[in-house]
This record gives sequence, C-alpha cells and structure tokens, in this order.
Amino acid sequence: MSDKASRYNAAPMGTQPAPAAASLADEQRDLARRRIVRAARRALAERGLATTVDDVAEAAGVSRRTVFRHFATRENLFAVAIRDGLRTYGEHIPPGPGDDLATWLLDVLRAAHRLNARNGRVYWELSVLEPELSGELAAAAAERRRARRRFAEGVTRLMWRARGGTGPPPAWLTDAVAVHLSGFTTQSLGGDFGRSPDDVARVSARVLDAALTAALRERADPGVGT
Repeated sequence: MSDKASRYNAAPMGTQPAPAAASLADEQRDLARRRIVRAARRALAERGLATTVDDVAEAAGVSRRTVFRHFATRENLFAVAIRDGLRTYGEHIPPGPGDDLATWLLDVLRAAHRLNARNGRVYWELSVLEPELSGELAAAAAERRRARRRFAEGVTRLMWRARGGTGPPPAWLTDAVAVHLSGFTTQSLGGDFGRSPDDVARVSARVLDAALTAALRERADPGVGT
C-alpha cells in the first residue's frame, strides 16, 4: 500500500478538521454571548429593569431568537449582565495605598464613580427594588449588596491602617466610605449638580480624608466624639 493510501486509511476524508471547526464554533458562540451581555449592560444602564429583550437584541444587532439561544430567560440574561458589571470593579480598583494614601484613595474613588456612571440606573434600582425582586434577579441584587459591603469594608481597612489606625476602624467610618463609593452619590452629584465622575471623586476624597482624620482623633481620645 502506498503512503498516500495509508494516510487515507488512517484518517478518513473529512474527519481531521472537526476539532478546528468545533473550536471555531465555540469562539463564535462566546463572541456572540459577550456581545449580548455588553449590549444588556448598556441597556440596563440607560433604562434600568424596564429594559426588554428587544432592547438588548437591537443594541447587540442580533435577533430576539439569538438572545434566547444564549440565555434561557430575560432574568437570566440580566443577572449575567449585572454580575459582569460587578466583576469590573475588582478589575479597575488599584492595589493597596503604599506610602501615598491620598493618591490611592483618589484613584479608587475615580475608578468607582466612573464605573457607577457606566453601570448607571440598574445599580441603584437593584438597591431600591431588591425586596420586590425574585429568582435570579433577587440573587444578583443580593450579590451586588454583599459585594458593595465587602468593597467598602476593604477600602476602609486599608485607609485606616495606612494612617496608623489600630484595631478595627469605627463602623461610622465604614458607613461614610460606603456612601462615597456609592452609585447614589455619583447620581446625586452628577444628575443634580452636573458633576462629572472625576469631580465626584475629588469631593469624596476630601470628605473621606476629613472623616479618617476625625476617626483617628476619636480613637486616640474617645472623649472627642462625645
């Protein structure tokens, strides 16, 4: 048998390209899914939970049927998009402050308020409407709340330690940090006063620096806060 015939017998015609074809199909499927999720995030930022699947399909440039090929329900799509938005916070927040707390804190606040503005309406709607939600949207809302709490507590601890604080920081300082990382702050100053996310970050940095100074003074002399 010739070498050519042996090759044909060992690998029948049409069998070799299958793995590459499958891989290409997977890539195309992942690409379409990511495109739909990005479109859902944009629509949710603008319209909140009033967003429809048709809104998402139009923004993604695909059909409604294509959306449902990738996501079982509207709620499933929205939950995936919300969680995708939550992950972006961890990707954009700079590492610990090192020796320059002021610069680090401003960078954290700038990143947070830019992301708040980009994530838009759905994030504060989730906070307001969480008791009324059910299923996957309720789970995503609860995850958002837990993530926000961890974020605020982590930033507060880093601030506190960077300025020499010992023991746990006071709860009210964590509350102040949570307020100034919040999308409500972004929306309030942006919508009512025309401030950009970077403007909001600068205001928040000054307020939190003053709050940290007060908390450290209070810890050193408990009578100060009474």
